[in-house]
Amino acid sequence: MPPPKEESPAWPGLDKDRPTVELKRDRIKKLLQALEEDLERLASSNEGSLSDMRSLTNLTEAQIGTWDTAKDVARVTQKAHVKIGTVYQDTIVKYRAAINLLRVAAYNYEDAEQASTTNKGG
Repeated sequence: MPPPKEESPAWPGLDKDRPTVELKRDRIKKLLQALEEDLERLASSNEGSLSDMRSLTNLTEAQIGTWDTAKDVARVTQKAHVKIGTVYQDTIVKYRAAINLLRVAAYNYEDAEQASTTNKGG
């Protein structure tokens, strides 16, 4: 028994009414540049960077106080400082990975587009 006939194509790319996807390489390249500049700011030693955050939020027992409650607050503050630094660092790593994926996608699209237009009529 043959499979039932489908009303629409099995592959979305075969649907003539489906909107086309067009990547604007120039816009993507500008976006990549802006993202890379932002990443550089986060990874540098400028205001708002990981090292800036670490230097401003590293409160010690000497700064908080040496009495019992202050010592407890200092320990909790140090744990939070380490955790926030780890999350910040992980964010930078993931941000860099996202930028790299976007770059690869943009250049793969560009390569595919060039290959499909330069090999026509051959």
